[in-house]
Amino acid sequence: MSNPITVGLSTITNTIFAGRSKERKGLAPGSRQWVGERFDVTDDACHAVAMHLMKAGETVVYDLPDGKELHLKVEIQEAK
Repeated sequence: MSNPITVGLSTITNTIFAGRSKERKGLAPGSRQWVGERFDVTDDACHAVAMHLMKAGETVVYDLPDGKELHLKVEIQEAK
């Protein structure tokens, strides 16, 4: 598919967007450019990830460029 649906983070606004994108030639490999309208899906994306982690019941670990690790997990507490 030439213009797949892409989910990406705006590092300036810390907003998660979804929309169609195309590959950018002449830039770093994997660089993409939005095509047409994009949508703020920040709340939906965060909720979906939280539900996914809760169902999985385990910590997900991502390697960071500086050699550190990012650990994602869900902690469930009783409502106050």
